[in-house]
Amino acid sequence: MSSATIFFEGKGFLYRVDARAKVIALLIACVFVFLPIYFSGILTLSILLVSLSFYSVGIKNTNNILKAILPMIILVIIFSPFYERSGTPLLIYKDNLILTYEGLIHSLTLSLRFFSITFACSLLFLTTKMNAFILALQSFFVPYKTCLTISLVFRTIPTIFDAFNQISDSHSLRRSNQLKKKRLKNLFPTLTSALVVSLKTIPSLAMALESRGYGLKTKRTNYHMLSSYKYFIFQTIAIIFLFMVLLLTFKKF
Repeated sequence: MSSATIFFEGKGFLYRVDARAKVIALLIACVFVFLPIYFSGILTLSILLVSLSFYSVGIKNTNNILKAILPMIILVIIFSPFYERSGTPLLIYKDNLILTYEGLIHSLTLSLRFFSITFACSLLFLTTKMNAFILALQSFFVPYKTCLTISLVFRTIPTIFDAFNQISDSHSLRRSNQLKKKRLKNLFPTLTSALVVSLKTIPSLAMALESRGYGLKTKRTNYHMLSSYKYFIFQTIAIIFLFMVLLLTFKKF
């Protein structure tokens, strides 16, 4: 059904980690950033994630993740300090308090939380094949229908996005000398073409659901299997130990 995928073929460290251990690491990371820890703790986690990204998926993919989340981070940094008005003043304009130290730390903390969660999720899907990810979810007793829905979403959306980019490139070649305003105006034909491509995937989607036995009451079997639990248990213990060290180092309580 789909030709595009989020997975990036590579040989880095994260590719050798069990998919189940990576799912657990993602969940722990999402919880860790909301625990009562110092700002330096979230910053340390962010640096570790970026380092892993450079080592595992390369500079290009790391830059793509950064470009995708940069606008949201900028908005958070600009607007969130206004909600924290108490604390040590840092910026005052005409007797009006603009920025406090606590507001700045609060803004940076929110930004790094979003940054860490987004980076962790991106690394999981860039370094884990969809089959392995779905098998990992099933090993945690996630219902098959839920796993199938997740699988279809992460296979269909990249395909539609890839089709949109191809259509957009073909249209831009025909209108290479047009002004930016006209290019924005001509975005509608591109969106229409992408919608048509999306609608054409419906029969393929239906066949994919049928081939996977959607709706059958019999227990589904899997052609692919994950590795033994030996590596999974060892890697999970190592991940939990790492987060415990971070928590004990940067805890506020």
